[in-house]
Amino acid sequence: MPFQTYEQALNQIPNIMNNFLHATDSTPLRIVGDTPTNALDSEDYLSSITAIVRNVTKSVHHSHPDTQTRFLAAAIYERHSYFVLDLNNTHYDYKTAHTDLTPIPVYVLRLSRRPRIFRFQPEDTRLAERLADMHRGRGYEPLPLFEDHHGIVQYRSPRGLFE
Repeated sequence: MPFQTYEQALNQIPNIMNNFLHATDSTPLRIVGDTPTNALDSEDYLSSITAIVRNVTKSVHHSHPDTQTRFLAAAIYERHSYFVLDLNNTHYDYKTAHTDLTPIPVYVLRLSRRPRIFRFQPEDTRLAERLADMHRGRGYEPLPLFEDHHGIVQYRSPRGLFE
């Protein structure tokens, strides 16, 4: 596939997700979106990445209407930004998510000049641990949990601090 613009890559999300979902069943899985940070609006990273997640979620529901989706987290780094979208994770419990280390199969949705989705098993356990840490650090802030690593990440009301 030839190189393409970021906009062209985003336009391929429906096709990528449709093809991917036809090869999966209804078991829980976790999608990690990987997008170049410079493609996002630096004035409002969260809104920018949320728009991409909406596109992915809409594509999921278009091809598989019964799929449950949950936008868990987004993290912004210098070169790449990431979002985490759970599919069919019916065991997720926001109240205990800071202690949940259950690995869920991770698939990376790379949104760059050559967009694709692929299984990345080494991240199953690491991402479960990272999400538990984010829930612990962010306390009971609403989803999606958001971290901008361009500066110091501060946790104003971590879970378990006074328990």
